[in-house]
Amino acid sequence: MFTEILSSSNDYPWSYDYDTYQGPQNWGLLFKPWTMCHNGKMQSPIDIPPERLLFDPNLKPIHIDRINVMSEMLNTGQMPRIRIGNSARRPSANLTGGPLHGYKYRIQRIDIHVGRGDLNGSEHTIDGRRFPMELQMLAYNTDLYRNFSAASRSPHGIAGVSVLVDFGKETNAELLKLTIATASILYKAQRVELADLEPWQLLPHTRDIVTYEGSMTSPGCQETVTWILVNQPIHIARDDYAEWGKMLQTAQKTEEPQFLAPNRRAVQEFSSRLIRTNIRHLMKDKKECKVPKMSYRSSSGSPPPSDPKHRLRHIHPKETHESDFL
Repeated sequence: MFTEILSSSNDYPWSYDYDTYQGPQNWGLLFKPWTMCHNGKMQSPIDIPPERLLFDPNLKPIHIDRINVMSEMLNTGQMPRIRIGNSARRPSANLTGGPLHGYKYRIQRIDIHVGRGDLNGSEHTIDGRRFPMELQMLAYNTDLYRNFSAASRSPHGIAGVSVLVDFGKETNAELLKLTIATASILYKAQRVELADLEPWQLLPHTRDIVTYEGSMTSPGCQETVTWILVNQPIHIARDDYAEWGKMLQTAQKTEEPQFLAPNRRAVQEFSSRLIRTNIRHLMKDKKECKVPKMSYRSSSGSPPPSDPKHRLRHIHPKETHESDFL
């Protein structure tokens, strides 16, 4: 059974197209409950600058139940979205661990942000780099709230797992299932059933994460999301990636095609937020620490103050490794 009570973003027209009045720059003006999109101070997505990462030794890896779930993939007119079913016979997968304070979160949906041609589609960026795709698994706190809608308006309500997708020789097997399904949802409101989706198979093989407090990246931009970025990409072949660029915003063919991609919100202001990580670092001496497996050059910027309460350590990126982001 697929249930999702989200009246705000479905009842009013909105778009990821910055060239239209319904675009992200005006979301906060379109509908009063969306004012957070314009006035919020903890908005998402953000850029992740390596020099701002704070090491938290108490930050554990995340866990997603290793089960297959009933789901459907649909073209909303703004994005390809996977809705996860939940029933006594086929429960949804739960998300636990990481920065979630012992709460259990039920995966409700997967929002997919994709580029087209030379325009990459990820919403989050790593040291200014944008990736071809981003999968956002959105889960709600079932220990505190009855449904996704209530949780999205409440503290500790939503967890978002961001999986970035980069180009590779072969496509992740689970992502390939979704890629094949795109042929059935080329037009707005089309949907296709996915009988045996395994969300956990969309995660890369790493325990390293980065986390910060932010918001939904679509209207109404509620600032109730604990974001968790996994520190490796999964991969997609370029030919498979091209299939995602064929989806349209319209319910039928038009003379001038209005492609769905790229469907992304611009990076938002950092606003001095803490970005914590469990990426292990090596101590050169008592004065300097460094994190292995850095793949990006850091940009300039002053770090936020460390928090002795959490025994956070500021990370100085020194070494690189091809598979990891940070």
